[in-house]
This record gives sequence, C-alpha cells and structure tokens, in this order.
Amino acid sequence: MPRHGGDHAAMKAGGLVMAGGEARRMGGVDKPLLPLGALNCIERVIATLRRDCTRLAISANGDAARYARWNLPVLADRVAGAGPLAGVLRGLEWAHDAGLDVLVTVPGDTPFIPADLVPRLLPAPSFATSLGQRHSLVAAWPVACRDMLAAQLAAITPENRRSATRVRTLADRLDARPVAFAPLAGGVDPFFNINTPDDHQAACQHAARMDQAGPVTP
Repeated sequence: MPRHGGDHAAMKAGGLVMAGGEARRMGGVDKPLLPLGALNCIERVIATLRRDCTRLAISANGDAARYARWNLPVLADRVAGAGPLAGVLRGLEWAHDAGLDVLVTVPGDTPFIPADLVPRLLPAPSFATSLGQRHSLVAAWPVACRDMLAAQLAAITPENRRSATRVRTLADRLDARPVAFAPLAGGVDPFFNINTPDDHQAACQHAARMDQAGPVTP
C-alpha cells in the first residue's frame, strides 16, 4: 500500500492509547493507571498525543468505567485471540467512522513519548525506533489499511497465528518506514515501558526529574 502523499501536515490524525495488556509481571494491575508523580501513566501519554491529534480514544477490554474520568471513547476488541492487532483494528474502524486519515498508536505504559512524536511519524505508515530497538506499536497507520488488517486477522490459523498476530507483520506488509528518536535526558529511552515493579520505580524517578523541569499538563 502506498504511503500518503501531499501535505501530510493537513491530515487528520487520531491517537489510540493501547491499554489492553495483561501485566502479569505487575500482578495484573492496569499499568496505564500507575501513578507517576503528579500524573499517572496514561495521563502523560494523553497529554502528549493531544498536541497533534484531532481525536483520542483508549483501547481496553473489561470494565470501561475505569477509564471514564478522561471522557474518551473506550474501544473493546472485536476479534478474540489476536493480541494488540485486535486493538489496532478496532481503532482503525473508529478512526474511519470519525473521518480521520491516520491512527497513531501508543502503548499506555510508555509515559515518556517525545513531544514531536506524531508529526515525525507522519506520513503513515511508520513506526518508531530508539537505541537500536524497534517499537512496532508506537506507529502511524493509514486508516485505509483497516481492510487489509481485517483480512489478515480473519485468515488466522493454528499454523500461522504467531506471524499473523504480530504487529510487525502488518508494518512490514505496509512497507512502514522507521523513524529514529534520540534518547531523553540521562539516556532514558523515550519508549521506555513499565513491565515490572523496578521499571515503575525507575519511571517515577524520571517523571520527578521531568516535572521539576516543567510540569506536564494533562
């Protein structure tokens, strides 16, 4: 699928916070709701995405009420057993109905995304890289790829499940381009994500340093 042409700055981008992980290593807690200084994790992600996204939504299963305070659509998966790609597909459907051109996805446990994330990911398709690592779910997807993704998930078999449910598989099929981001102050990965209690402690320390430099507005 060709990338968008023309003036990509004029395209309407929606932001989707991916909050559907099971967080086994964190005891099953909702990692996006973990406190990080004055704000919690998801509030930091939302504050950054709001700079450049026309509309925002949250991808999450279960009781949507736990995210009600942000007054954003909470999108539950419609395809079972497809991992994060089920959330991406649901987000693309929402973005299409909202008249958006591009959907930017960010995990809800990745609180330190760069302020210029969205404009640098345009035009779609693209994904972020940092410190030699690929972050396939920090990505910009053309809304027009929703049918391709729906077909990919509909064709899942026991033999191809691992490949068909990988976010990287979709990015590679779209010939998505990598976009490299530099480390934050102190060498912190801008796509540092919280997987363990030690990660949460480190994130709290970095959030405190960031807030001293200038508080984030949710």
